[in-house]
Amino acid sequence: MATGSILIVDDEYGVRSGIRTILEMDGYNVEEAGDGASALAQLERRDFDVALLDYRLPDIDGLSLLQSMRERGCESMVCMITAYANIDTAVAATRQGVDFFLPKPFTPDDLLGVVETLLRHRRARHDAERLRRENEASLLALAEEKTQTHSLVASLRDAVLVVNREGDVVLANRAMTELLGRAEGEVLMRPAQELLGEGALAPLCEQLAAPAKDRTVKQLDIDEQSYMASIVTFRAEDGAALGRILTLSDISEVRRLATEKSRFIRMMVHELRSPLGSVKGVLEVLEDESLGGELAPYLPMVARADARIDGLTGLISDLLSLSRIEQTSKDDGVELVAVAPFVDEALDVQREAMATRGIGVQVDVPGDLPHVLMAIDDLRLVVSNLVGNAVKYNRDSGSVAVTAAVVKGAGDGDWLRLDVADTGLGVKEENLERIFTEFFRERRSETRELEGNGLGLAIVKRLVERAGGRLEVRSVEGEGSTFSVLLPA
Repeated sequence: MATGSILIVDDEYGVRSGIRTILEMDGYNVEEAGDGASALAQLERRDFDVALLDYRLPDIDGLSLLQSMRERGCESMVCMITAYANIDTAVAATRQGVDFFLPKPFTPDDLLGVVETLLRHRRARHDAERLRRENEASLLALAEEKTQTHSLVASLRDAVLVVNREGDVVLANRAMTELLGRAEGEVLMRPAQELLGEGALAPLCEQLAAPAKDRTVKQLDIDEQSYMASIVTFRAEDGAALGRILTLSDISEVRRLATEKSRFIRMMVHELRSPLGSVKGVLEVLEDESLGGELAPYLPMVARADARIDGLTGLISDLLSLSRIEQTSKDDGVELVAVAPFVDEALDVQREAMATRGIGVQVDVPGDLPHVLMAIDDLRLVVSNLVGNAVKYNRDSGSVAVTAAVVKGAGDGDWLRLDVADTGLGVKEENLERIFTEFFRERRSETRELEGNGLGLAIVKRLVERAGGRLEVRSVEGEGSTFSVLLPA
């Protein structure tokens, strides 16, 4: 079982309770506080190994709380947790001494991984300080010691490079040597300027060569990854610089979340404003009686407004589904269920639309197929979305085929394969991966009048994958598409 004391500071009881349950199940000693004042009171009474701070608190923000903690001599490792993740916040947090930045929402594995990493950092920090006090040696002597510190640094996910006062590398963990593209033996006791100046880390040479500052922070892009580079000066008791420690933390996910958040907000504004504007326009026409006093001329406009409201209701429903997927465990409500009844249910819903457009249907879903382990609501949503899309994006007088069978997997296990095929518009080859992205819709003349928000397939993919399956698509533009769901049988 894990050991260590953790303080959770978050104003949302549900968040605190959830984090506490996860950590206590793993053996940690956990306390919690709902605001900054309560957190400081807790820290007055005892020391904690790790503090998990929410960025937004009712009485103080997380960074101000961190400053108060440091002024009081608190040595806890600090992880900032927030739903308002962006690069500026990450940079500000790092500059003020935050050791890790974990954006909400996060999985239990993400949380436990961060806590374990911070505890290793804390032990490494204490070991390094103990050795420094005992030996008062240079970083080279420290690195040559076969101590726990060396093994801990070597196991860190962050890339770490330590140089002595002469600028020679005395310690580099595996993550750093991989970035440098060299073996450990090719790095030790070589000038850091020479090693860094040859590749993507060259922008750090100037900062690493100037040990006057105790700490500098810089963002660095390497290939498609983004890193937060921290350079800390290691000093003797008399203040003399013994060397420098370079740490590179991968913040690519933070940047991706920031970009996704911005894109999501823009899409939401568009998806909400358009139908509301349409409805408002209809109401203004009705209010002004622009088409006269008779009701009949207004009915088509009312019907269109009603359709836009239906679309808006569908968007809200899909957003709630996405939220439920993010906030519930993949094991919540799962049971062994048959697929055939959900196929029948989805086709019944679409029966009128298919009859109106002359779309035929072929069904081959045997009733004796193995059941799948999945939440009932999840399976219903998967099947209804795929069947609904097959009808919506079909051609008049086209056809829909729904088939299911047991197929062999790559290993010894069997899979239940559900295929939903149509003879409709198809998908452009370059968009076959993008159609599973939230809010993505192909911009084509054939789809301009079709209602939709681009969330259906994203929801289907997430539900299928969290049930241990996968979603595949085959499509030819202008000829139709086949979506295949494969679930463990």
